[in-house]
Amino acid sequence: MDIGIATLGDLPQTPEITHPTDVRRATERRLALIVREAETAEAAELQHFSVGEHHTADFAVSSPAVVLSAIAARTDHIRLTSGVTVLSVHDPVRVLQDFATVDLISAGRAEITVGRSAYTEPFDLFGYDLSHYDQLFRERLDLLLRLREDPAPRWHGRYRAPLSGMPVPPLPHQTRLPIWLGVGSASSAHRAGDLGLPMIVGYLIGPPDRPAALAEIYRKAIAGADTTTDPRVGIALHLLITDTDDQARAAYPHYREFLRPKRPGGSGYHVTPQAYAEGLAPDGALMIGTVDTVTRKLRRLHDATGFDRLQVLTDWGGLPEQLVLDSITRLGTEVAPRLRAPH
Repeated sequence: MDIGIATLGDLPQTPEITHPTDVRRATERRLALIVREAETAEAAELQHFSVGEHHTADFAVSSPAVVLSAIAARTDHIRLTSGVTVLSVHDPVRVLQDFATVDLISAGRAEITVGRSAYTEPFDLFGYDLSHYDQLFRERLDLLLRLREDPAPRWHGRYRAPLSGMPVPPLPHQTRLPIWLGVGSASSAHRAGDLGLPMIVGYLIGPPDRPAALAEIYRKAIAGADTTTDPRVGIALHLLITDTDDQARAAYPHYREFLRPKRPGGSGYHVTPQAYAEGLAPDGALMIGTVDTVTRKLRRLHDATGFDRLQVLTDWGGLPEQLVLDSITRLGTEVAPRLRAPH
């Protein structure tokens, strides 16, 4: 079982962050914390570290590959992936070059996780029509997969100039860069199975039924596809390990801050105290609580979905830095061994 850490690099709004200089300093501190989180994850013998991509002032990371390169220079064996690369608005040639470079720097530890984005801002920023949301993604995923197999392809599409056999350097350290597909719908799960790609499902709300259903759709699709690839299902979720249940309940303001819309009409959720309490329930999606509580809930989730990869977000909503680092350590040293043990 592959267990790892994710970060989205969110920047909570606080009274002291008002001037551009304050924002710069807060972003610098956030990036430094992300690198420390990765070092802590490796020390706790976790298997991978994922960095998200956003394009608003509420997040510190717009270029995961750059941050992953910094992490590669400070670690030795933990795998490094995006979570997710917003492929719809990026040139697949550049995406492959960036992650091939991370792969070379890290001696073969890079992966790419691609998705379509739950946010609209990248389309505005990079000048793409949101009505082409799925068409852009399908075409660019096709090209990215072609480039992975052929570093000098001949290719023609609608949204990018054709490629006529020009080499695309550099070649990565690995023979074949792993590419995961971020999934949030039945059609996306079916697409991952048809393409023989590993998939990772975001699990934020409700009992495990929905991710279990997507896993079933995926496995059926991959079984009927023309591929020899073994199915791999990842689950991405939110986690915090606390000493007591009272501490878990007390984390609500951080969770509310993390998910709230940051501007009028912006993406996000207004998490009520009741919704948070439902997430903490035994069949809820929030893995927030003591080691025993988190382990029980993760076992239940694994029984329902049979996940191969677990990717947990631990640094949400301005949680105290030491609490975040302690959660990472306890996930690796206390929860992971119990989760992998027969039960």
